[in-house]
Order: sequence, then structure tokens, then C-alpha cells
Amino acid sequence: MSTRLLLGLSTFPLLLAGLALSAYAQTQAPSAEQPMAAKDRTIIEGAYTRADANADGKLTKQEAARLPAIGAKFDDLDKDKDGMLDLVEFSSAFAETAK
Repeated sequence: MSTRLLLGLSTFPLLLAGLALSAYAQTQAPSAEQPMAAKDRTIIEGAYTRADANADGKLTKQEAARLPAIGAKFDDLDKDKDGMLDLVEFSSAFAETAK
């Protein structure tokens, strides 16, 4: 057998294992420990930025009210009880709905 053929045959199991792992990962439901997908992060950050009318990096209760689902949960989302939502607190609303 040629070296080229042997090399090709030796990498075949690795290729199959990679395909199997990829298929398995795609069928698993996301867990709370898995990082947020970049697409989801972009959508959340965009919504946060649009709601932040004065662009100070925090959402007041009035700004959050622009997004009814967030406004309704504002007090629960405001974990540090400072009367404002930062991006982490805001993002937690989306993480909860994804469960």
C-alpha cells in the first residue's frame, strides 16, 4: 500500500469521530452552563442599546418599560437593587426564558 493511502485510512476514524461529536452537540439542548451564542448576544446587546435612551450604559425602570417583558420583571431582574439594570441583569431575562 502506498503511504498516501495509509495516511488517508488512518485519519478516517478521526474524521468520523469529529462528525459524530458535531452531530451529538447539535442535538443537545443548551444548558445554563453553556455560553450564549454570539448571535443571541448581538440581539440582546442591540435591544439593550436601543432601550438605553440616554446611552449611560444602564436602564432605568422607565427605559426598561420600552420593552414590556423586561419592564414587567424589572424589580426581579434588578439583582443589586440599585434601581437600574446593567447588561448582565438585562441578559438574565433572556437566559431565564431560554430554559
